[in-house]
Amino acid sequence: MAGRDDGEFELILGNKQLLSVLFIVIVLLGVFFAMGFLAGRSTGPGAAEVARRDSDQVPITVDAATSKSAEPASPPPVAQRAPEETRAQAESRPAAEPPAAAASPEPYKPAPVESKAEPAKAAGHSAVVQTPPAGTYLQVAAVGRADAEGMLSYIGDKIHLHGYVTPVPKSSEQFRVLIGPLKTNEEMAAARTKLADIGLKTPYPVKY
Repeated sequence: MAGRDDGEFELILGNKQLLSVLFIVIVLLGVFFAMGFLAGRSTGPGAAEVARRDSDQVPITVDAATSKSAEPASPPPVAQRAPEETRAQAESRPAAEPPAAAASPEPYKPAPVESKAEPAKAAGHSAVVQTPPAGTYLQVAAVGRADAEGMLSYIGDKIHLHGYVTPVPKSSEQFRVLIGPLKTNEEMAAARTKLADIGLKTPYPVKY
């Protein structure tokens, strides 16, 4: 500490003294902050409790609909009994007609069985001959007589090709289904195409 001529003193502090002063100031500020925090905490719960009590006191309101429903319901009106029918009126009323008897079901009648004619004769397309007219034919199949007539009738109905049913020379039970006679190659090609359309894809030419 240096003295001056005017009687005043100069205070010279080094780095250590400055840091000490700063540390003391920080400690004092921390003490003041802690005291303020404790003081506010001691008064806080009282204010919060008062606010909670004020919020708990909710005013009670009465709904008009609820008050109306609480009123006792008026008793339902007593139904008036219809006047009883006198004996004279009951006797004068005509007796009810008895229910009609349920109609008994008609006896089962089987449908008439239609007689099935042979397909070849009914359609009128087949002709069973021993030897067909001379010419070139397409042989479709060689089967039994009934099957041959039915096949020829089917071909005539579906694709409008006609021909003959003739027995196989070396067999008394097999019959040929012949389409024709076909005069030109164009007729034969057209007949082959129509037969292929109905699933008969292997006819071959035969001459008589």
